[in-house]
Amino acid sequence: MTEKTLNVLIIGCGNIAGDLDSDREIDSPPLTHAGAYTTHPYFKISGCYDIDYEKCQNFSKTWNIPHAYKSFEEIIKSKIKFDVISICSPTKYHSDDLLTYLRLNPKLVFCEKPLTASTKDSYELIRTYKNKNILLAVNYSRRWDNHITNLKSEINKNLRGKLRSIVGYYNKGILNNGSHLIDLITFLIGDISIKSVSSVDQHNSASDPDVCVVFEGLKSIPIILVPGAQANDFSIFEMHMTFEKGMLTMHDSGLLWSERKVSDSNTFRNYKVLDELEFKKGGYQQVMLNAVDNIWHAISKGTPLHSTAKTAIKSQTLCEKIIDLSSSG
Repeated sequence: MTEKTLNVLIIGCGNIAGDLDSDREIDSPPLTHAGAYTTHPYFKISGCYDIDYEKCQNFSKTWNIPHAYKSFEEIIKSKIKFDVISICSPTKYHSDDLLTYLRLNPKLVFCEKPLTASTKDSYELIRTYKNKNILLAVNYSRRWDNHITNLKSEINKNLRGKLRSIVGYYNKGILNNGSHLIDLITFLIGDISIKSVSSVDQHNSASDPDVCVVFEGLKSIPIILVPGAQANDFSIFEMHMTFEKGMLTMHDSGLLWSERKVSDSNTFRNYKVLDELEFKKGGYQQVMLNAVDNIWHAISKGTPLHSTAKTAIKSQTLCEKIIDLSSSG
């Protein structure tokens, strides 16, 4: 049986749409929507659109996309049936784009995070898409990281012992970047609640500041998110998990992990200490390929999506509360 190839339309022609892959080695795993669709055997990118038409044309040439559109009306006139639409436009345009391109009646829309700039808009769109029976995936990418999926299983089976604490470091905004950490933590251990916010840094933006947040997880596990540096210093996205049997650290957005296990001290009698660091590669470079493969199976085989609007709204709701608390306190 021949598997069906799905037609793709990409909205927004910036970094995550495809530019991050434009200078990478040809055999490097794709980091972008266009890179992943092009690599997967059962997708074809048939069109793209950006408000900057020259940018759109250049994007179409880079990725051999037959149609670079000037407007939504031009997309309608083309009468091409798009099965999947990727929304890669800036967050402020997501609400309008998600409503506009719904009119094309795709099978699935794959939206960059956050879903919209407000939870009110997000909830309304979730209801609209559900009523139209159109799947809505959101790119909280670590839900497609096999290394993290395995870690979730280890935690559930208590293979690392009891979880004692989590500390995450981020910058570039609590909603834009911090929400990735929040989504990751809730994926691994379940729902968390806000205990306090402090140390607001508005270098990123007043509407999306870097905020120090203390959460509490199941069984009162302490969780702290720390703005590790200003964005113009360097980018940071790390997570340190302390377990009964040792410490596990995610470095460089999940590209690298390290572990220190509990052992007997060679210096202090009857002391337990952490042994030397052991490093290993993470699974982050495969997440976009895993995402589009999950999307294909969701459409073609009815497989559940790993990251949906329903899971994404939880992180967005927490971020909105954090921003409100930080501005009022």
